[in-house]
Amino acid sequence: MPLLFVSGAAFGATADAVTESSRFPIWGDEARARGYSIPLPFGVNLSYMNMRQNVDVDSITFSGLKLGAHPIPSDMFAIDVGHTRERSKTENLRLDMWVFPFLNIYGLVGYTKGSSVSNVSVDADPSRYTGVNRIIASSVHSLNKSGDLQNIDFTLDFEGVTYGTGITLAGGYQNWFTLVDTNYTRTSFDILDGKISALTVSPRVGYRFDMPSISGPSHLSVWVGAMYQDVQQEFKGNLSDLHMPAELQPLINSVNKDNEGRFDVKQHLTSPWNTLIGAQYELTANFNLLTEIGFNERNSFFLAGEYRF
Repeated sequence: MPLLFVSGAAFGATADAVTESSRFPIWGDEARARGYSIPLPFGVNLSYMNMRQNVDVDSITFSGLKLGAHPIPSDMFAIDVGHTRERSKTENLRLDMWVFPFLNIYGLVGYTKGSSVSNVSVDADPSRYTGVNRIIASSVHSLNKSGDLQNIDFTLDFEGVTYGTGITLAGGYQNWFTLVDTNYTRTSFDILDGKISALTVSPRVGYRFDMPSISGPSHLSVWVGAMYQDVQQEFKGNLSDLHMPAELQPLINSVNKDNEGRFDVKQHLTSPWNTLIGAQYELTANFNLLTEIGFNERNSFFLAGEYRF
């Protein structure tokens, strides 16, 4: 689930302080008097995030299936999951405020859309069952041995509304700066029960360059950092909401005519950490552009425009 939110604005500490007096940030006048450059206190940010990452699926189970009035054991289908790649795109609107020169708080709302593709194989063990269950398990096992239920691309499409809150702690010395951004978000997806939560922590360190003035001081900040994500790992919902691959449709439809079937997916991120590099161009005290890319186990692209006042 893609989720990176950077509190924008100028980083670091320099002598070209903004001289405006404001109730926020608290202690802002004292910081300016010491030569620190303090961003304007309030911000409106529009951002776009494109993220791709590997996921290890621990299990996929189906339950609530019936053949006529005959219930199918939930553990009949042995689903082996291979490589899984998840992709998502998120657009967000964020409002933020610098409470102190070193502390920014923000709230956000956005829309997330994505999909995951898993390579799966389905089998069953007829020796574990008798009667009707044995017949069903034998059919599934025969299809697996023939290759019809092996190496199937299982695609899970999802979309929903994301909302959350976060804080950024920042500090600097001369033109060097460091910050740690932490946010907690929840997303209500269309095909899942409940809401999916995610905790993201992103430390960064960088340097700010003075740029030719456009309308007041202008700066370019560059940085390196890392992102940690902890995402809720169990997803549940109705089988009728899934777009089953062609190889599985006859099998599931034959035992799910009343649309009572359920799915339960347990998974974890292949790697919770990845590396970041980014840049922010502060055109004026009121407007800045920011971009950031992530790589290693998680590939991401982030772009944002921000207005401060």
